[in-house]
This record gives sequence, structure tokens and C-alpha cells, in this order.
Amino acid sequence: MSISDATHLEERPRWVLDGVELRSVVNARYLAAVAAFFGTYYGAAKFGLELDVAHGVITPVWAPSGISLAVLFLFGLRYWPAVALGAFAANATSGLSVALAAGVSVGNTLAALAGALALRRLALRPSLARIQDVLAFTGAALGSTLISATSGTSLLYATDHIQSYGSNWVLWWFGDSAGNLLVAPLILVLIAGRHVRPTRRQALEGAVLLSGLGALGAVVFFAGEWRYPYVLFPFLIWAPLRLRQPGAACASFLVGALATLGAAHGDVPIGASATEGVQILQALICVVAISMLIVGATLAEREATNQALAYAQELTHIGSWEWDIRTNRVCWSDELFRIYGFEPRSTKIDYGFFLERVHPDDRDRIDAQIRAAYESRAPFDFEHRIVLPDGRERLLQAHGRVEVDESDTPVRMLGTGQDITQQRDVDRLRDGILATVSHELRTPLTSVLGFAVTLKERRGTLSDETAAELVDHIAVEGERLNSLLGDLLDLDRHRRGATAPTRKRADLADIARRIAERYTSRGRDIAVDAEPLVATVDAALVERIVENLLANAVKHTPNGTPVAVSVRASGGDVLIVVDDGGPGVPAPLRRSIFEIFDRGGKDPSTTAGTGIGLSIVAQFAAVHGGRAWVEEAPGGGASFRVLLPGCVDRPA
Repeated sequence: MSISDATHLEERPRWVLDGVELRSVVNARYLAAVAAFFGTYYGAAKFGLELDVAHGVITPVWAPSGISLAVLFLFGLRYWPAVALGAFAANATSGLSVALAAGVSVGNTLAALAGALALRRLALRPSLARIQDVLAFTGAALGSTLISATSGTSLLYATDHIQSYGSNWVLWWFGDSAGNLLVAPLILVLIAGRHVRPTRRQALEGAVLLSGLGALGAVVFFAGEWRYPYVLFPFLIWAPLRLRQPGAACASFLVGALATLGAAHGDVPIGASATEGVQILQALICVVAISMLIVGATLAEREATNQALAYAQELTHIGSWEWDIRTNRVCWSDELFRIYGFEPRSTKIDYGFFLERVHPDDRDRIDAQIRAAYESRAPFDFEHRIVLPDGRERLLQAHGRVEVDESDTPVRMLGTGQDITQQRDVDRLRDGILATVSHELRTPLTSVLGFAVTLKERRGTLSDETAAELVDHIAVEGERLNSLLGDLLDLDRHRRGATAPTRKRADLADIARRIAERYTSRGRDIAVDAEPLVATVDAALVERIVENLLANAVKHTPNGTPVAVSVRASGGDVLIVVDDGGPGVPAPLRRSIFEIFDRGGKDPSTTAGTGIGLSIVAQFAAVHGGRAWVEEAPGGGASFRVLLPGCVDRPA
């Protein structure tokens, strides 16, 4: 059961788990959380009220406002009773009547609820990692406390507990606002980042920073060196620069606490009274705290933008570069390093290094184009090859522009480099598909149309023998078209992951004999070497494997060349072999010949076939967990082999 609001439990059905009512368990957890929140709120409230700078129940030090704002926002508005009870108890034990304490607690509770609700409506991210989050938090923190200050001051003024309304209202509002600005960010940021484990270096750096800041703060605010607060600034700048929002929140809270205690105990003689001194110091530190959060958010946003840019570059294989012409210093993005085959920032880059990576046949052309862009101040766009450290070649598309100074002197070039090797391979593959498929479709279609038109126009004058021959031709060419379309559909299904095998027991020797007989009926003898062999396979896919292997052998060998198919068990595996006595496959092509539309370098306009069949063989072998390869046949020629592992059932 999912329970999102404990205040609605009474409307939900009773659930029992191991004999215990789940509702009771949730109620117990909720009450325990309320009690813990109440205790924290009450303790912080009594601390602020018992300081010498407090004016009765009005104090410039009111951490409970920040605690309640953060807790209600993070954990839910349903914890408002803890705020109400904590405020009531703190005020009732500090000299106010029960009725007046209850009235003051209403204002405190409404302020916390209003602030938390505003933060939720503004879709605040607790990490405060965006400038808009810092500004939204600041507005809610300052605005919500208007409720508690106005409500509480009005009640005290109406009951003659205070004589001056304006100064006490400002003191109340200031104390609540300072609590929000110094305490709430610490809770929000630490809770938001509780699942992010800092590195050892970050933990050590944070410990050094806070220790140094605490030591200097003690000297400034307790050892009489209050005239030199600027010694704290390097640490306060260090915090957001290096540790972002966690550093900013922790550092501002620490300095705020030390400054408040120092002023409250009279160690910082600022202002006409200790209360005024606390107000002045807290006002300054709140401004510093907001500034630190804005700095941290700015850096975090820039970091997030750089990460998003790096991710986008990685996805699109686009790297960026910048060349400072005056210093000959070149900066590459991480992805550009990877495109060129180097680890990011692993080597120093300059223009000479770039030219050395360009393919020797393209180097002079690229250098001339860049120099021409330098002279003309015009943007440039060109393709060029590069050579990776391992000797492989890649094709890049480069874009760039020239920046000039006031005297029209080029000072900088910047641009991008995109690895378009795969894109060009796809383009070539597409062109090959169009050329191959159009050629293979046109030939049988032309034959079918020609024979069909002949039958239509000359049916009455043709002999039965001639008509039957034409029909046979149409059937053969139709089968050829059907086979081609079937291959294309098989490739599409494999691309979409829809060719998972449906395994059943089948006699593979029978499959081989049936397919070989088709070629025998067409005048091409196929020798079959296969004893009955039952295996658990997808029979339809195995048929396509044998059919495509035989079609390939027949297609690429002259009529009369011996072709043989064998199916045999090898342990628990099945080995399908098709041998032919043709010219064989050169060693350099034996791997690529199984790639889609690879025709061994043959021109599709002069050689039949699409280059699909062997690719299907390899793919259908792979979906069975096997593989396909070719080697030289024992008596010369090609020996195509397919291994289907672990599928032998038992001899038939």
C-alpha cells in the first residue's frame, strides 16, 4: 500500500501485515517524526529566546523558522502540528499566557506553511543549484515571515506586552528571516545531496575549509579582532567555488552562528546594543550567504551546461575547438580528443599537432583552406580524413570561423569537428542498396512483364508447349522476386529484434535434402551428405540458412561445378557445411562477405545477387547463439560453415 498523506489515514481501509495493522505502524512512524521535529523546533526556539539579545519573546535569533520551512517543504505539510506545538510550548514557557502563546503559534505555523507552499508552487529544487531556485527561495524566505511578524507583534501590542509596534515588528521579521536564510539552505542542500557521496579529496577539502573558517571566525568574533572580518572572505569565496552549494550553505551558517554568538555576548562591539549588533552582523552575513548561493548556483549551472554539451557532443560525435592564433594555443573539447583517438586533455595541442593528424593526401588542401580563411576572414567548411594513433582512418566534417580584433587582425579561430565516418558508410550502404535492389528487382520484373504480355497478346497463336514454358519462366522469376522480398523482410525483422527463434524438434537432414532437390529440379545437382539428425531449432530459420548458402554457391559457380551440402552433429552442436568447387573467397574478404550488401567487391550491374543472403545466414546463426564463417574447401573452392551450438536432440 502506498500512503502519501498520514492525515487521511482514517479514510483508508485497514490493512494487516503479519497480524499488525499497517495503519498503526504508519501512525507510529508519523507520530515519532512529529515528536522529533517538535523537539528540534522547541530546543532551537528556547535557545533564541534565552539569549540576552531577546526582547521577551521577540528575538533576532530564530532558527526555528528555517527548520520549519525546510522540513515542511521537504517532508510534507502534514508535519505542521510539530511547528504549532513547538512554537506554543516555547512561548508558553517564556512568560506568555496560554491563550497568547497559542495565538503566536498560529502565526508561526501559518508562516512556515505559506513559505513551504510557495516553494512547492515555484517548483524549487532543494539542491538550490539554479539561480532561479536561489531567488525563489530568497523571496519565499523573506515574504512568508511577514505573516509571523505581523501576527505576533499585533497580538503582543494589543495585549500591552510591548509599547513600540514598528521597532518590534522589524526585530521579529528580521529574526525569522535570518533564520530562514541561514538555516533552511543548510538543511535543504544537505538533505538533497544525502545520496551523493563526496570523494576523499572533497571530504578533506571541506574539512580543511570549515576548520580554517571556524578558527578564523573564532579569532574575529571572540578574540577582539572584529575589525578584520575580511580575513574570512577567501574562505567564503573558496566554499562555493570549490564545493558549490554544500560549501556555501555550511560556510554561511558557520560564520552566521559565530557572528551571532560573538555579538550576543558583547565580543563584537557593533551598534548601540547587543541586539542591534546581532541584527547588523546577521544582515551582512545574510547578504553574503545569498551572494554565495548565487555564485554556487552560477557555477553549478555552468557545470551542468558543460556536462550537457559534452553529452550532446558524445552522442553526435561532434567536438569543439578553439585556436588562439597569437599564442598558437589550441583547446579541444573532450569529445574531439576521443574522435582523434586520445584520452581527453592527455596531450598538448597546437596547429602543427592538428596537421600531423590529417591524412597526408588531405594535409596540403586543408592547410591551404585554413590559410585562405585566415586571409579572407570568412567562415570555412570542409571534409577531411584523419589518421588515428592505431593507423585507422576517420572522416571528419569541419566547420569554423575567424574572429578579429579592432584592427581587423585575426586573433582566434573556433569551430567544430564531427566524425561522419559512420554517416558516410550509411550513405554508401544506402546507395549500394538502391543500386543492388533496383537491379535485382528490375531483371525479374522485366522478365515477368515480358512473358506475361506475350501470353496476353499471343495466347491464341502459341502452342501449349510454348505457353507452358512461358508460365514456367514467370514462376521462376516470381520465386526470385519473392525470395528477394523475403530477404529484405527478414533483414527488417532482425533490425527490429523480431527474429527470436521459435525452437522445435526438426530433422535437419530432411531439411537439407528438400532444399537440395529444388536445385536438382532446375538442372543443378547438389550432393547431400546427411544422416537423420534431430535438433531443437527454429526450422524456418535453418531452412533459410541452407537455402541461402546453396543459392550463393550456385550463383557464384559455373554450371557443372560440384556443390555439396552436409549436416552433421559435433557433440551437442550442429555443423552445416556447403562446399563448392568454384574460385573460392579471397582471405581479405572472408570476414566482410557476411556483412549486409557486401558483394565481395563485385559490380551489381554485372553479377547477380543482392549481397543479402550471406548476411541473413550470419544473423540467423547468431539468433541461435551460433556463428557463420567461410574457409577454403579441402579440394579448392569455398567452404561455408554454420555452427548451431547445443541444439542436438537425439538421432532420429
